This record gives sequence, structure tokens and C-alpha cells, in this order.
Amino acid sequence: MALVDKLLKKVPQYTRNQRHLDSVLQHGNLRKWANLARVEIERKRRRIKVNSRPYLLILDPCNYCNLRCPLCPTGMKDLGREQSMMSFEHFRHYFDPHIPYLFEVYMHNWGESLINKEVYRMIAYAQEHNVGTNLSSNLVILESDDIDNLLDCGLEYLVVSLDGTTPESYEQYRVRGDYDRVMENLRELIRRRNLRQQKTPVIEWQYIVMKHNEHEIPEAERLAKEIGVDKLRFIPVGMPYEVKNRKEIADRWFPTGVSGRIESSHEEQQFGQADKPGPCFYLYRSMVINPDGGVSPCCVVYQKNRDFAQLSFDQQPDVQAVWNNAHYQSARSLYSHKKPQTHQATVCDGCDIFVKCGDNVKARQVIKIHPQPPK
Repeated sequence: MALVDKLLKKVPQYTRNQRHLDSVLQHGNLRKWANLARVEIERKRRRIKVNSRPYLLILDPCNYCNLRCPLCPTGMKDLGREQSMMSFEHFRHYFDPHIPYLFEVYMHNWGESLINKEVYRMIAYAQEHNVGTNLSSNLVILESDDIDNLLDCGLEYLVVSLDGTTPESYEQYRVRGDYDRVMENLRELIRRRNLRQQKTPVIEWQYIVMKHNEHEIPEAERLAKEIGVDKLRFIPVGMPYEVKNRKEIADRWFPTGVSGRIESSHEEQQFGQADKPGPCFYLYRSMVINPDGGVSPCCVVYQKNRDFAQLSFDQQPDVQAVWNNAHYQSARSLYSHKKPQTHQATVCDGCDIFVKCGDNVKARQVIKIHPQPPK
């Protein structure tokens, strides 16, 4: 299993970096590149108030899902947020102010995006404005027309969630899923893409390595080559951020024969970022907007009462004002020895994914606080 460990630790990081670099080169211009440099300088200097803009956008078109995955807050009906669909008009309202600075938009977060049939129009709109597009799907509800729509809309990158090489292992976690249907859809999507001689979407098979499917890794590697996916990516098990019984979950789901992306305990393996130096990159590089217009600090946090802002459809979002509000400045101050003018308790206070500064190092239990809702 030593070779598998190397794949789990090294390959995912390389492929993700390469993927982002491609977007920076393909969708960049002088204004975007200058902003990217400003973002990275301000992050390195641990600035609390920033002059840069986010260059990645996570814009969730819907937070409904057809599956009931046992470690997903949507699947467990514990999302802590009203479920809703984002209209194309709302998408444009939230997306347009970011266009001058964006390299990529992620059209997914806490739901199955293909449930929202306007997602293809959203993707095409982003591509028309020189912004790269990424989508993640379980591929269960994909119909023939959806395959053509995915190929027509200009989608650049598609992540297919497929954890296993048999129905028995796959359906242990992907509850309500259909392994045979997913494989059929995946094969047909690749067949039609190749028939059209298209290079996109680049298709990544994302495989969560768990106790019940780790023995199928060699078969997944074989199948990936046979089917013709562009990338096979093994990732560690993720837990809902605020779950309490972490040890119990780790014992139930974490693999025993492979170690995941990094060597870590059950407290860290879920995201594999706890060893990252420097401030949290979400607070400098990306903005997360939910279907209801709520702005989350990162893609890991999902509950409504943890939002950093609430965007209104009645007026154009002021990205710079939101990006430097009390919530964001307070969160960034956790990685600086400087203090914000107005401190606002946030869910970031109890996060242990990234290493904080001095007195700002806190235990995960601190997230039990109930911060004031954003204005």
C-alpha cells in the first residue's frame, strides 16, 4: 500500500495546483494578475483590512440533493439553512461584481447542482465573461439531454463523486445512489465528448477512501484507465465541521490500510490542511455565496448563523464593503498580532484547520458560541 499512500498524499495536491494554474493563464489579464499578486502579498503580510478582491468564487446554485450521504449535512438534513434554488437573475446579481477579478467560479457546494436546470445557462454566462467553470456532481440524475447540455455550455472541469467500484461498496456511503447508472452516465459523457473532439470538460473521478472501499483502489485505477477519465483523485473522509462525535465517526469510516492525504489523527484528516503555514486562504482568495445570498467564510461552514454577510437582491452587492466588514476583519485578525477596530466573534475563532497566532490559538469547542448575525 506504500504506492497508494504516495498517491493519496502527493498527486491530489499537484493536480489541483496545475488546474488552478491553467485557469490563471487561460482566463487572466493584467488587471486579474495584478489583483492576484495583491491578494498573495496581503495574505503573506497578514493584513486584516485588504485592498484586493477575491479571485475565486464559490456560488452554490442549489442546496438540495438527491442522495443521503451519512456524513453530509445536506444528506443528514442538518444543514442549518433553508434549502433553495438560485435563479439565473440572482446568479448574475451575485456574480457580475466579481467578473473583473475572477479566474474561476465553482458552481457547487452543498447540493447536487444538476437539480437546478438553470445551471447550464449560468456556466455559459461565466464562460462568456472569461471566467473558468467547475462543477461537482454525483451523476445519478443525469439524463441524455443533460449530457448534451454539459458539453454545450462550455463547462471546463467536472468532478464526479464515485466512491467504489461495486454497487455494494458505493451505496454504503452514497445512500439512494445507483452505481450502475453513474458508471453508464460517466462512460456516455466521455464517449460523446470524445466524439465531438472536445477537450472539456476535463473529468475528474473523485474517490473518497473509506474503510469499506479502500481495498478497491487498484480496481478504481484500472477502471479509470479503461473508461478514459482525465484524473483519478483519492481524497480523505470529510466530516461535517461542527459534528461532535468525531472519534466515533473516524472509527466507522476512516480507512485502516491507507493513511489519507496527510498523516493525521481523526481531528485533522477531514480536510488535510492543518499543516498549512500562513493564514487561512479562504479569507483572502475566495468568497462563498449560498443560494439564499448568505456569505459563508469558507466552503466548510454551512449553517446560516455562521454567515459573514447577507446579500440583498434589492441593491448591487458592494464586494469591497463585505470583504472588509467586521466579520472578515475579525477572522483575519486571528492570524495577525494586530487587532481589528471592532471585534466580532465568528465561527473562525474555533477553527483548527490553520495555525493561528499566539493568543489566538483556540480549541475547536469555541465554535459553540453564537455570533451575532451579519447586518
